[in-house]
Amino acid sequence: MFLKTKYLIILGLITIFSSCSTNDFTDPNDARYDDLDDIVNVPSDVSLSVDATDAVDINSELFGINNDWRQIPDNTFPNFTNTLENINYQLVRYPGGWESEFYDWENNTTPGWDNTPSTPGASVETLKNNANNYSIVIPTTVAMDRSMGSAQWNAAIEALKLEANDAITNSNIGDGIVEIGNEWWLQYAGGSDRAGKLTKYVNVAMELAEYIEEEFPDHTFKLLINGDYTHPEEFTTMKNLFVNAYDVIDGVALHTYVGYDSDTHNMADLEQRITDCANNFNPNNNFIYLSEWMPSRLYNDYALYMEAANIIPDIIQIYARAGANAGAYWPPINSSVPGLGITNWNYSKVFPVGQIIGDLSESFRGKALKTASNGFHLAAALQDNETMVLYVTGGDQNSADVGISVEGFDIQSIESVTRFVPADYSETSIAEPYVTETSEATLNSSNEVVVEVNKEGKYQIYKIVLKGN
Repeated sequence: MFLKTKYLIILGLITIFSSCSTNDFTDPNDARYDDLDDIVNVPSDVSLSVDATDAVDINSELFGINNDWRQIPDNTFPNFTNTLENINYQLVRYPGGWESEFYDWENNTTPGWDNTPSTPGASVETLKNNANNYSIVIPTTVAMDRSMGSAQWNAAIEALKLEANDAITNSNIGDGIVEIGNEWWLQYAGGSDRAGKLTKYVNVAMELAEYIEEEFPDHTFKLLINGDYTHPEEFTTMKNLFVNAYDVIDGVALHTYVGYDSDTHNMADLEQRITDCANNFNPNNNFIYLSEWMPSRLYNDYALYMEAANIIPDIIQIYARAGANAGAYWPPINSSVPGLGITNWNYSKVFPVGQIIGDLSESFRGKALKTASNGFHLAAALQDNETMVLYVTGGDQNSADVGISVEGFDIQSIESVTRFVPADYSETSIAEPYVTETSEATLNSSNEVVVEVNKEGKYQIYKIVLKGN
């Protein structure tokens, strides 16, 4: 009996010690019981990539908004800027687009403009009291409509100089941005052809630049010429014509209306065109202000609301990678271009384009990383050495497991996954804000993030925050 009991005790001890052995099948380090592959080795249908070793600084002033002097009355401008604050705006372009060519900076009126509203828009004092940061546009059209060298031309140039002085002085622009003119190539310019318009514009811009340098020799604002980004070669022509005050100009203002479905305004050429325009004029003074931009309906198969919002992260990715210093989205009010506006007429509703711009302004900061897309589009920013944010846009693609390979950044965890989805999957162009949901993604052993996009319906946007080093 004693021997039998001793034997059982020894056998029990052997069993206990055996179970603690690293060679035993219950050891957590044993590959036979490592369930990592079951969790993370998820195959993907579509492959995207991001390279954290190829990074460009993101300028926060990319996330500006145009004013619309015709649509936003003076007395409601404070409400408008309150709405902009809710979407993290960084500057306001004032007085706006075409109204800038007719704006009287002393009287807050637009004499001679066919679209002058019955109620005046925001005055410069209202602007200064309600906007933390803004840019201004000084007019050119009064001279553009005259014959160069004529008495009327000379008188118009002198009038423009006084208007420029009023604009700079009254706005107290400080270290902001001053644009010379708005879209010279679309002006009537006395019936001139395009080449004639360009020549006129350069001569107006030279006169104004020379005057501004004399009147404000210690200015810190950026003084920019305006041009058509789809014709980078014209900036070389402007450079050659700019025989006076060339070095006074700090860079270019471009209106980058763009889309996936256009031969003339296509996304594929956007980054190169932006940099070419700036460098063709002056590679040493190449400040870039994208002072009007949007995903144009005509260039994007008439994408509206949530459909248009899906294009925005890709555009911002391109702008940042092109080294753009500032930007101002247009239109601010939806009724100007229904489906593409930031907000409705009384600023009570922010539409999907405004929502995604606000989210990008808050999170797409630090450095823009090189990405490769494939049907689904990817924008990526390295906020700091430990945080990367990815935006994956589903567009009208069919549902797929999208794999994002990450180079130059060791992912330690997926901190959060948020998705922005249409208010109604059956009507993705509905005039309603998008819905924000918490979602999930998977990290596999190849340092790849896998997420299923558009499973419930099209036009989903995934925002993924990664932690690592």
